Amino acid sequence: MKPRSQSIRGERGMASVAVLIFSVVAVVILIANFNLNYAVNTSADAFDTYNSELVEKNGLAQVVKESILAIGETAATNSGNSLQTEIQNRLGGMSFPAGVSVTLAGPVPAIPANPSFPSGTFPIGSRAPAGVAQPAYFSTTQTAVAGLGNLITSLLVQGPVASLGALNVTFNRVNAVSPVSGEREGAGAGDNQNYAVTANLFSVPLTNIDVVAYGLPASGTIPAAAPAVPPGFFGSGASSLVVTSNNPANDPTAYPDLYAATSNETLPYQYRNAVSFSWNAYEYLWSAGYQNSLLAAAAQPDPGNQPFPAPVGAVYDFSSANNPTIDGVTPSGNTVTINCAAVQSPVVAIVDAEGVGTVNIVGSAAAGTPFVLLVRNTAGGLGRTQVMFTGNNNRPAIFYLEDSSVGFTGGPQIQGALFLDPACQAAGNVTWFGHFSFYAPSSPLGTLGISVNDSPSVKAALAPLAPRVLLVSTTASR
Repeated sequence: MKPRSQSIRGERGMASVAVLIFSVVAVVILIANFNLNYAVNTSADAFDTYNSELVEKNGLAQVVKESILAIGETAATNSGNSLQTEIQNRLGGMSFPAGVSVTLAGPVPAIPANPSFPSGTFPIGSRAPAGVAQPAYFSTTQTAVAGLGNLITSLLVQGPVASLGALNVTFNRVNAVSPVSGEREGAGAGDNQNYAVTANLFSVPLTNIDVVAYGLPASGTIPAAAPAVPPGFFGSGASSLVVTSNNPANDPTAYPDLYAATSNETLPYQYRNAVSFSWNAYEYLWSAGYQNSLLAAAAQPDPGNQPFPAPVGAVYDFSSANNPTIDGVTPSGNTVTINCAAVQSPVVAIVDAEGVGTVNIVGSAAAGTPFVLLVRNTAGGLGRTQVMFTGNNNRPAIFYLEDSSVGFTGGPQIQGALFLDPACQAAGNVTWFGHFSFYAPSSPLGTLGISVNDSPSVKAALAPLAPRVLLVSTTASR
């Protein structure tokens, strides 16, 4: 048995060891807690910085995209400023944290040309569009489309697309605020960097999408009901883009559109490319400027039309007593017959200033060079031009019909693109291969039995003659 003094000393030693272990553990816990708090604060700072940079990068990407579209978008009115001026103007409207400034790092490149038919001129004697005015089309884009976003990717894979290349714009970000004592390094002054924005540009024919139902925000109103789809409307492989700004819940048979469920509707920015392809493009297409350009192209001399030796254009006006003889166009009183197999000119225009004309379109059994037929009614509501399609048509053509009553005899099968303006009405039955556009609030689908089918060959044939949309995808990095 140990003496009592030794036992007491042993117990005291064990207590000291326990106290020492407790102290060490407490210190370790305190250090760990300090490190944890420091890590959390540092991570929070880093996360805040990341979020701030993400917002800034996305904002700059949007600034570059909108600046490009302001100048080069297919629209009725475009800016006359340089791209650098447009970017600087938008940059001035952005808000940054106190002390932070973002400026352009250098000169901004010019936007590549996106010539759209008929902006190029025809050489005298030519019966086809001037090749030099058209960018090269190919079945797939030279620029990879993966990662550009689902909507723009879906618009770029529907038919022949021309890549116009990429624009690179660099911004300097400077933080002039002095760092707070003890704040992480780089949180204040000296937290400077560059943002690089890459913009990929694509020239896309409107005829690439098989069905486009558009509602014009500048010249139209939101419809009371979305357009209903008749049975068999979407044929083999048909694609569609519907931009009516109408609640599809109003009509369970409607196909989806770009409705945003707010009292004061504002579309999310994800729909920007769709708006370019529909609202803005169709405002341009039915504007007097584009229609006049088509008339001017049709009026250019073509040796394929009589009389010789002086070539004449291919414009027939119901109000004129001195119309030229145009190959493929046969007049009889207030009626003209268009024989698609005999048309020689790349653009034929029929003008009806009084709303009294009838246009019979007879299809071609053979393929042949594509052409454009413009039926322009400028009567201002006095009367609609009567347009009747007869027989199958295997020669792709673009038909622009303004303020017309459109019909189809015998349920024909037709290759081409059919553009109906907001004042058009349509009836009958037809199987269509190619493109079909109509104004959604005055949808003709209640009286028109139409089946629209995808046709890659028709899209390829019509691409050089079709109006083109400039689509832009921007990404930002640091």
